[in-house]
Amino acid sequence: VVVKRSHARIWFYAVVTAVVLVVWLTQGPGSFFSTQSATPTQWQQMGVSIASETARLLTTLGTALLGALGLLMSDRRVAKPKHLSAAFACAMSTGLSLYYGYVVHLRLLWMLSNKAFDATSAFFVTPSHYQFYALLAAGFFFADFAAHNLGEET
Repeated sequence: VVVKRSHARIWFYAVVTAVVLVVWLTQGPGSFFSTQSATPTQWQQMGVSIASETARLLTTLGTALLGALGLLMSDRRVAKPKHLSAAFACAMSTGLSLYYGYVVHLRLLWMLSNKAFDATSAFFVTPSHYQFYALLAAGFFFADFAAHNLGEET
């Protein structure tokens, strides 16, 4: 039984790595800085609005994931939670996602204050991708932790 569980866990992380690599490779490069304009176009306003809302939603998901992790860690039905390394990795990845959400917010404010309205520039997109991938990794670590702790009662 131990051999099967270790193989299942290895396969789980192999699939996670493959999914992350496929998603990462489908991303395209962008320009680093945009040109400045006195007033943003309607497309630029929509881009900044969408980028801001995306960062906000990812931050909300990260906060909810931390809450769910805390709920599973404090579950009284499980004598001792297993795979605490997955729980720790989930918490750290979620923390990174929240940090990069803050960086995205600061860069949006910088773009608005400097009238450089380009939500597709690498200056903005890079931390946005980091925020997403850190949350994606946290979700996989949470799934690993939850799969080993749900259904086990004392």
